[in-house]
Amino acid sequence: MSPKNEQSYIFKGIYEFEDPSGVLVAAKVPPVGTADLYSGTKIIVKANQSALFVYKGQIAEVLPEGTHAIKTENFPILTRLANWQFGFESPLQAEIWFFSNAVFAGRRWGTTQPVIYDFSEYPAVPVRAYGIYNIIVRDSEKVFLKLVGNRASYDIAELDNLIQAQITELFPSALSVVPNLESLNKSQAAVSKELITLVNKALEQYGMELLSLQVIAMVPSQEVIQALGDKVAMNIIGDKREYLIYKAANSLLATHPTGEKSSSDSMQLMMGLMLGQTILDHREKERSYIASDNVSRGALPDKSKACPACNATVGINDKFCSSCGAKLQ
Repeated sequence: MSPKNEQSYIFKGIYEFEDPSGVLVAAKVPPVGTADLYSGTKIIVKANQSALFVYKGQIAEVLPEGTHAIKTENFPILTRLANWQFGFESPLQAEIWFFSNAVFAGRRWGTTQPVIYDFSEYPAVPVRAYGIYNIIVRDSEKVFLKLVGNRASYDIAELDNLIQAQITELFPSALSVVPNLESLNKSQAAVSKELITLVNKALEQYGMELLSLQVIAMVPSQEVIQALGDKVAMNIIGDKREYLIYKAANSLLATHPTGEKSSSDSMQLMMGLMLGQTILDHREKERSYIASDNVSRGALPDKSKACPACNATVGINDKFCSSCGAKLQ
């Protein structure tokens, strides 16, 4: 190929960029060195892309979608910075950066360590959370200046690290919309709305924007979940002492590491029966106390009376005592 034909080939050069992997936020073309720009060189910016020209470390032009030919009138800033008149035999050398303006969807986030949050009734509760987000490049210049730097490309994995850090830092502030610990899972939508507002405010300086952010789950530590379960169970049983005895009896029926049931052990079975009898005796004494107190005060309800044998409260028309079995009529 003659030098003239080689020059003609470069004169009609085309620069464009494709990313089949779909993971690149920004990439330099060519990846090493600079692009040789002649009058008539074409820059093809495809759909959901933008192109940025950097001359000696300074941003010169930003191109939207379309086919752009290098001409003096099309690149006034670049022409002025380079003090270049088209027609010179030597090309203008500049960096060309292509940016993806497509939505990076379905990105996952999660708290690597529990976030400690003080709820009104429970201080210092560890909470883990995870979800997904969609993000897009809004300002190529800010992305280049704040994130890209001197590297040849910038991919979504690096951006994920930035988003993850921002979410983790701002998640405790977003939890302020949760009224109490018991409403944690019911407040996912409210936390999502608050969190995306806070994160987008932080990302504005980087030229990025979250289009959506969803909190899929917020979970306190296993110890807190167990404590909440115990609280609910205690409220159902209605008596703290009975609940503790109930838990102790159930623990005797727990499975051994070998898989055998503790009930196979006669001693443990006997202890379980004794605890069960203790619960019954406690309830019996409580009913007897209430009945005797009512008798002493003469305050028995109109439709009840005291058993003459055990003083338990029975119905006015009952024929036998439900506690001791004595005949009433």
